[in-house]
Amino acid sequence: MAYDPQQRFLNLVPGGNGIIYTIQADGNLYWYRHINWTTGTPPSWANSGSGRLIGTSWHKFRFVLAAADGQIFAFMPNGDLLWYRYMLSDINTGAGSWHSASGSRIGTQWNFPRVIGGWNNVLYAEDGNGDLRWYKYTGTNGSFSWAENSGSKIGSQWQTYTQLFADPNGVIFGTRHGSALSWFRYLGTNGTFNWANGGVPVDTTILGPFERGLFSNGSGAVYKIKTNTANPPGPDNQLQWYRLLNSETVNTSGVQWASGSGAVVGSGFTRENSAALQGYPTSLSTRQGTSLGIHVSTTFPSYTSSTLRLAPTTGAPVVVTQPTTRTGQFQPLQSGYHSAGCGWSQSFSVSVGTGTSWPSGVYASQLKSPQGKEHNVMFVVRPSTPQRQIAVLVPTNTYNAYNFWGGHNQYTTGQAGAQRTVTMQRPQMGTSWDNFYTTATGIIDHLLYSDLQLFRWMSSKSVAYDCYADTDLHATGANWLRTPSQGGHYKALVLTTHPEYFSQTARDNVVAFQNNGGRIIYLGGNGIYERMQYTADGNAIIFRRPDGSRDVYADSGQSESQILGVSHYQPTYMSFAPYQVRDTTSNPFTAGTGLSVGDTFGSVSYDIAASGWEVDRRQGAVPGSVLIAEGLNTTGGAEMLYVPASDTKGWVFSVGSLSFTGSVPIDTAIQKLLLNVFTQAVA
Repeated sequence: MAYDPQQRFLNLVPGGNGIIYTIQADGNLYWYRHINWTTGTPPSWANSGSGRLIGTSWHKFRFVLAAADGQIFAFMPNGDLLWYRYMLSDINTGAGSWHSASGSRIGTQWNFPRVIGGWNNVLYAEDGNGDLRWYKYTGTNGSFSWAENSGSKIGSQWQTYTQLFADPNGVIFGTRHGSALSWFRYLGTNGTFNWANGGVPVDTTILGPFERGLFSNGSGAVYKIKTNTANPPGPDNQLQWYRLLNSETVNTSGVQWASGSGAVVGSGFTRENSAALQGYPTSLSTRQGTSLGIHVSTTFPSYTSSTLRLAPTTGAPVVVTQPTTRTGQFQPLQSGYHSAGCGWSQSFSVSVGTGTSWPSGVYASQLKSPQGKEHNVMFVVRPSTPQRQIAVLVPTNTYNAYNFWGGHNQYTTGQAGAQRTVTMQRPQMGTSWDNFYTTATGIIDHLLYSDLQLFRWMSSKSVAYDCYADTDLHATGANWLRTPSQGGHYKALVLTTHPEYFSQTARDNVVAFQNNGGRIIYLGGNGIYERMQYTADGNAIIFRRPDGSRDVYADSGQSESQILGVSHYQPTYMSFAPYQVRDTTSNPFTAGTGLSVGDTFGSVSYDIAASGWEVDRRQGAVPGSVLIAEGLNTTGGAEMLYVPASDTKGWVFSVGSLSFTGSVPIDTAIQKLLLNVFTQAVA
């Protein structure tokens, strides 16, 4: 068996009338049909629930969509779009045959981060900037033919939706961070801007955040993988059914979910879209001049691996080691892998060099299937000895907290009252997507992509820095995070987009650095907020107290404001706005920016605008602090704060916003301001 029952399917593709095409991790394509798809009860399936094998080698595709007449749209890693049609002869058994033109190429350059739809031959493609584009396939039998206005822009700022999927006749569903399922309906027929309800989403008040495996199968039938709420988690293998009875008229007739929605209608539907090719490093951080193990499981007979430096300058990563062909090895997950780790043996090692060819920074072992499907294994290369005057902390604890691989993380739905132990020895889906390092993801990001935008800009401006992971700050930070007055090397510490989770030891090391004159450059939001612990072997993170409550530092008298000047401000969640200047004379950073009091900046960001998502503000008096700028969010924006050095502490510069780094490559005022910050940091 070349798949793991814990992660059997890469994708579940709806085909209408209860038909579901499932792509197994080994590439086998199976036909299923949920007979009672309109009612959800009883859980009745064609062929007594056994899938019918109708194809092989389907794991080579990035993603697959389908129409209700057997047409299937399959997207290759190189951007080619292939057309297939399964001609069903018996809907009760799945018997049928493939159209003779199946496999025909009907499109090129389909390198979009996300494409949804397929229903009515309409595809909705979202580009890296969050713009939604309309396409309609008008060909027959695999011919290359598209509607005249295909490619027209029909929407913007769709990157706030972490999950998108479509139903027939223009219906689109989406979930945002921390929100329920939203409903849209596109009414246009030729790529014009024409939406029900003026394009304003309708909240369907069902399905919570961080659900997975969502898809719609016609006439409002919505399915998802049920999250196992045991602690430690069991397998997520049950399929749940919902149905929106008025799926095309929600905006005028209200939300009407069918009785019985939420019923479990099938089992064995475990899903992980990376299961054909995936891996993780032995450690998230390695020192220059050492060797790092990479652990890979794949159902492909072979793959290549190369090493990339991800943030040398703007643009494509630098290839540090050329691709090497390796024999594929499928490795099953060990028991209790959510906490204990995947348990895969080491597949190969990366010999990390020194000097200019291997500077400290963020790297990835890039894995590629024979057809070019990618999986990237990120790691940090720290310096053998401190070399620069600026240290950058990569928030790997946050990456792990939000890593949705395996369906469980710090925010697993339904585990109230439970402490969570989450392994770091597993694939990192928040840092591993196809084309992740050269193409924007089309989803707002508070993890690696946003950090890379900052790192690439710093490198392009010759702002030299050494890189460390959160684990380094905990294990050895007292040795390397030291100021010249302590006999150390670093004058400044940079905290990036979302440095939320710190061990007590790591926090203490930052405080000691600051108390000895170290400068803190805080370029994110919701930082140093929650205390976590590492397991004894250092391979997993324990989140929350034993009773399941969050171990927030402020609750123990250690507010993040004691270090950063600002603290987390919850009312502004998922709001976005520019900053407005409040001061240009009492800080050393706004000189030369061209900004005057009252001016705005940061109105454009990859993450919508520079002040937003999660923001920080002063929650009390901060003696000597200077408010440089303030976000114009209606509920209270981020405070860009300067706290000058005192006799006992180094100075602090805080932007107080999760979406700030997304503006760094775009906004010239922010670029000049940051150059001033970094110049002052090493003065």
